[in-house]
Amino acid sequence: MDIERLGAELGKKVVTRRELLKVAGALGGAAVLGGYSFLVRPARGAPAQTVSIMHWSHFVPAYNPELERQVATWAAQRGVAARVDFIAYRDIPARLAAEAEARRGHDIVQLRVFDTALYRRHLVPLDDVAEALERESGPWLSLARYLAFLDNRWYGIPWYYWSFPATINTEHWGRIGMGSANVAALDWSGFLEAAERLHRLGAPVGMAISQTFDANDALYPLLWSFGARTVDERGNVVIDSAETAAAVEYAKRLFRFMPREVLGWDDAANNRFMLAGAGSWTPNAPSIWAVAKLQRLPIAEKIDHVPMPRGPKGRFRSASTLALGIWRFSPNVELAKDLIRFLLRPENYGRQVEASMGYNQPFLRRLREHPYWRGERVLRFYEPSREQLAVPGWPGPAGEAAQLVYTAFVIPVMFAKAVTGEMSTAEVIRWADRELRARYRA
Repeated sequence: MDIERLGAELGKKVVTRRELLKVAGALGGAAVLGGYSFLVRPARGAPAQTVSIMHWSHFVPAYNPELERQVATWAAQRGVAARVDFIAYRDIPARLAAEAEARRGHDIVQLRVFDTALYRRHLVPLDDVAEALERESGPWLSLARYLAFLDNRWYGIPWYYWSFPATINTEHWGRIGMGSANVAALDWSGFLEAAERLHRLGAPVGMAISQTFDANDALYPLLWSFGARTVDERGNVVIDSAETAAAVEYAKRLFRFMPREVLGWDDAANNRFMLAGAGSWTPNAPSIWAVAKLQRLPIAEKIDHVPMPRGPKGRFRSASTLALGIWRFSPNVELAKDLIRFLLRPENYGRQVEASMGYNQPFLRRLREHPYWRGERVLRFYEPSREQLAVPGWPGPAGEAAQLVYTAFVIPVMFAKAVTGEMSTAEVIRWADRELRARYRA
């Protein structure tokens, strides 16, 4: 893997390479980017070892304390110290690049989407852990194997994913005579008509068309549902197609009924859009509903989730995935493996699902039998997914190119250039084709 090149990609959006190395130099302490640390030590005596884990600061506030509790329980049982560093989601790519380059950092790291493929040469193979977990709670979903089983080795342990159905405000849809069942049945053509009516009422729909991860998860399903793909199964770039043009033209029409601010949204902006009562529809995991319920906001009763609209070539939903990996330079490999096994015990995993309010979805089939999703009517379309589930970069091979395209936001930028009129449809497709080829060739 070319760490320098990855740093250059990240530097466009996050920090410079010099700043990455400054961060890397401080990794022995508890400093984090945009988050906080939780440290637990044995009650008596100095611990022989400290096991550290990197995790994003979860969008559902109740989840972090549960993870802290479980790590503390494990550490007490093993007589070691443990530290969880909660890091802002947007800062994870820079942190991983810094640790890989410095060969110093956490024992266990969070690996998003194609990060396992990107960093596999830096990761400990975890076949023993993956096989034991499959015997206990399996089998693994095909998505897990696609992302973490590479060259016949498990380089990461798929932990959980969250997916992006549509979050709706039922009160706004009711004003145009549509209930959740009606919205769930919409195709993109019917959705466009509804979006125009909602816009006139001052209750617009919205999806990020910006350089943020939510934009990937909103726009790839639109692309797929029109039959377009970025690459084929062999990694050949196939974005230049009539299907891509149809998806882009549709986005240009839909953009007229969205707030212009979607061009600058970050990953929390659509949450604020819906929680404020301003929006009627946005692609998102259940964090909006979870926050509203936890904070006892009146809008919680108005929120529901429905499948994404159907396109000419099907109905798709994007997933953001999280695996756990162990750096080869970790001094605590066996303890780190033990902690991963502990976190994926069925009883512990069930408590994680409950703390996340159903946000976390399992990669192991038996763990999907948890009753939480059936007990909350608002989650009936969330787990299991009614749409075809995929990750940005599908159906191409899991590898460095897919992750570089994902973190460079090539597809969101393509749509942004089109909807703002910066380029014509044909021009933006040629631009995206060049961007994709540059990364897949390398």
